Amino acid sequence: MQVAAKAALFLGVVLLVGGGVFARWVARDAVHRDLWRRLRAGIWAGALLLVAGSALDVIDTVSRALGSFDPSAILPYLSETRHGNAVLARTAAVGLLLMLGMGHRRPAAAERAAFATLGLGALATISVVSHAGAQPGFLPVSADLGHLVGVTTWGGALVYGAWLLPWRASRAAGAAVEGAAARLSTLGLYSITLIAATGVYAALVQLWGPLALTDTPYGRVLLVKLAVVSGVAAIAAINRWVVLPSLTRGAAARLGGFVKIESLLLLAVLGVTAVLVSQAPPGAPPTLSRPLTFQNAVGPWMARGTVERRDPGRFAIDLRLQGTSGAPAPTVTAVDLTLTMLDMEMAPVRTRLAQVRPGTYQGTFFLPMTGQWQMIIHAGGSTARVPIRTDEAVFIQPLSPWKAVLPGVAVVLVGLGLVIAGLRRMGAGARGSWWELGAGATLVIVGVGLAVRAVR
Repeated sequence: MQVAAKAALFLGVVLLVGGGVFARWVARDAVHRDLWRRLRAGIWAGALLLVAGSALDVIDTVSRALGSFDPSAILPYLSETRHGNAVLARTAAVGLLLMLGMGHRRPAAAERAAFATLGLGALATISVVSHAGAQPGFLPVSADLGHLVGVTTWGGALVYGAWLLPWRASRAAGAAVEGAAARLSTLGLYSITLIAATGVYAALVQLWGPLALTDTPYGRVLLVKLAVVSGVAAIAAINRWVVLPSLTRGAAARLGGFVKIESLLLLAVLGVTAVLVSQAPPGAPPTLSRPLTFQNAVGPWMARGTVERRDPGRFAIDLRLQGTSGAPAPTVTAVDLTLTMLDMEMAPVRTRLAQVRPGTYQGTFFLPMTGQWQMIIHAGGSTARVPIRTDEAVFIQPLSPWKAVLPGVAVVLVGLGLVIAGLRRMGAGARGSWWELGAGATLVIVGVGLAVRAVR
């Protein structure tokens, strides 16, 4: 229910606010009357999705807090909590945006300013109750709001532009379509820049290091989102620097097809984002202030072992299984560990230990968050339970693991610059642009390799 509520919320705000951006800043005279009706229908659908997603989010939150849904708790929750107040303000903003309408094809400056104010207010009601809203200070919420503004304005304009602009228009209407495509591409360039800047900031604030990307559920979903966003950005770059210049020269280019693919990928990004915001961001990585030694009976054997810290969040275990006489247990061929978080509900961590010699097993495991864990040792059909209380890792210099990847990131940025230069030359019809594209792609791959190597 939580993922469905967030998906409806994000899609609704993209269709509502993004539709207004498309009508006031992008479309102008490029959309005829019949398609203008479809734009109005999309904006109303966005408003309904936004209100429905907000209501479903409130129901889900109240149900999880009380253990079951109680309708009598809805009104107190709306009036007495920050989340509830934000939902009420969001609903009012939706109503005012619908009253404001789509604007004329050439709206006045005052009408645009009123729409921008109401749209920004509606987006702010989402940011103040997001993960960033739980962090101290004004900057995290501002960065989240900027990220949401970039996604909403570009996403909505892109979806409507892909499916409403008459890409196969006649020569008389072709100039209007080319102008709308140019404005859409410019909006996309500024939006992607804003999205990238605020996204990097959010990652530095919410992730304690590169390992949080690969070893936590939040980080893995974020990697999936980055992969899809990279595809969207690649198609947008080709559209702006290769296909769009071809249109201005009068060449036959299927820009509409590329924009449709771009819009579908962007909708996939919204779905992944709905899953992402339902995950708790990883807090400070867990560690042990001193090695943990234990001694427990596992069936007919005695398990003696030590758990020591390695990198933040990662631990090493050395386990010995012995009989009553002290001899190693020769009949156990596999030893598995299951680590369960006792402080909250989350997926258990499982690993298998490697046998280094008879009766001695070693291995490593990663714990995604700090708290009280229970380690269950499975050996020969018997089990033993060992409590592990972890502490928050304290860095002398916060976020120091990110410094290891900065050289690789610098190489990636240089490679991206060469790729953009090559795309611009290709769009201008210049020969010899392939060496820039090849060199840039090579540098991007090398930079990613350097960053991965530094992390390891």
